[in-house]
Amino acid sequence: MLQRWLLMIVVLTPIALFGQDTAANQVKDHPPVSGTKLYQAYCAVCHAGDGKGNGPMATALKTWPSDLTTIAKRNGGTFPALHVMEAINGDRLISAHGTRDMPVWGPVFRSMAHGHADNAQLRLTNLTSYIESIQEK
Repeated sequence: MLQRWLLMIVVLTPIALFGQDTAANQVKDHPPVSGTKLYQAYCAVCHAGDGKGNGPMATALKTWPSDLTTIAKRNGGTFPALHVMEAINGDRLISAHGTRDMPVWGPVFRSMAHGHADNAQLRLTNLTSYIESIQEK
């Protein structure tokens, strides 16, 4: 039970932070669109900063997070960008993520985009491109 609460805190913290509106940081209206920043905010907690799958919350998951740096290697040397986008967006069920409601990021990105589908797609594309950039050579 404690692990679930910790997981919820870790997953919801970036959402809460992006929702804050302070004079010093207008994050609410301009959440990050950089693939690197999105990865650090949403993925690193489980997949680790280096993408190897040993993030601080990895032990709380029912299935160990995959090593994101070997996606292309596991797919014959080709990075399956569409497959990765579907997993992030929630269009493809990933057993380690539990239900489609958690922790897929498509709904979060759409919410941050305030109804602008192109902004949500930009975040999804940038995050996917970042994951592609960390593939083992």
